Amino acid sequence: MRTLEELVGYKDKNVVITGSASGMAKAATELLIAFGAKVYAIDRNDIDLPVYKSIKGDLSTREGIDSAISELPEKIDALFMCHGVALIPEKEKFIQLVNFIGQKYMVESLLPRISENGSVSFISSSGGYGWENKIELINEYINLNTFEEQVEWVEGHMPIFSEGYMSDSYCFSKQCINAYVKSKVRSPEFINKKIRVNAIAPSYTISGLTKDFNLAISQDGSEESGEKLMHELFLKSWNGRPGTSEDMGYPLVMIGSSLFGYLSGQVIYIDFGMTGEMDYKNLLSK
Repeated sequence: MRTLEELVGYKDKNVVITGSASGMAKAATELLIAFGAKVYAIDRNDIDLPVYKSIKGDLSTREGIDSAISELPEKIDALFMCHGVALIPEKEKFIQLVNFIGQKYMVESLLPRISENGSVSFISSSGGYGWENKIELINEYINLNTFEEQVEWVEGHMPIFSEGYMSDSYCFSKQCINAYVKSKVRSPEFINKKIRVNAIAPSYTISGLTKDFNLAISQDGSEESGEKLMHELFLKSWNGRPGTSEDMGYPLVMIGSSLFGYLSGQVIYIDFGMTGEMDYKNLLSK
């Protein structure tokens, strides 16, 4: 019988993960190390984990991404795109650069290095729920070919980021991640090498971004007000608890592993059933 380490399949494999300094990505990195992966970890902040190689870089610019890529191995077995920023008022373009434009550019730049039967895994968000309702707009954006074209598109569509909480730049960036996963699963650059592409979509989680989220939705500018509203939105109805970084980071590692070698094109909502209930209620209302 094979061991769990053998079944998971990360031992001595080259794994690249972004955002490893904190939160879900840090939890994922710790588990990857435990499974024996050669982890190349990228973050703009210091990484205090015993990774194979730590790379400091700014992933909000093309130049920063190119610099980080230059330090990565020629063969990559699994890629985890975990860095991101929260909902930040008046930072619409920056959010798009970090949460989608830069991630798309990095993934597509690294695809030639990803091995046969490799994997690409994103962290999306429950905030990306309902992306199907914006498919024409999203499709126009995600299929632009270059980093510069996408930046120009964002600059020309700023009004769409001021239509309310669920239409803000953060949610839109995550909706684009969800659509990208679905649109690329059978595209030649992925399917010809059997590269799997998936995402997890966490709900309210205590992480390094919690304070930013609380302040962004606060009604009086205080972190306490935002925390109360987050509780009302995500936890009160089921008397639940927020997720932890491990609740999200560990499943992320699993979907990129050999254990999930037949899973691709999926956005897995990790929200203790919130979006499942929403799906059901939406069907009943039609």
